[in-house]
Amino acid sequence: MIFFCSSCWCEVRESIQVCPHCKVDVEDQSSRQDYAKKLIGALDHPEPRTPVRAAWILGMRREARAVTRLARLVQESEDPYIVEAAVEALGKIGDRAGLEAVRFAARHGGVRVREKAQDAINLIQGTTSPRPAPSTEFGEGDSS
Repeated sequence: MIFFCSSCWCEVRESIQVCPHCKVDVEDQSSRQDYAKKLIGALDHPEPRTPVRAAWILGMRREARAVTRLARLVQESEDPYIVEAAVEALGKIGDRAGLEAVRFAARHGGVRVREKAQDAINLIQGTTSPRPAPSTEFGEGDSS
């Protein structure tokens, strides 16, 4: 199993108390941070599923403290799945401070990112709710 410092996200041994890279007391820091701060910190995690998961949770919690970091992630990340998750979270949070980043994402090369960006713009501006996910059931709409 791989372990990471919760401050600098460098790979560390499981049993460390002080990170050899950033010199932070890992145990003390993790117990002092509130959940939202831990999630915001996880947006920088090197394992790509972690930032996606953290962005989703931040969006579900409508965590306004995450808007600045999510917006920066949209503009800096080269991973389309991370950008998509950050855009979706910004839309769910609904804070107009994230609108510029979401508009930036609307010009992204990935179709899914552009679609999430349009949904997020609509949510933030209050013009509509997000599109429902496409149905995966076979035969939907058949009249037979």
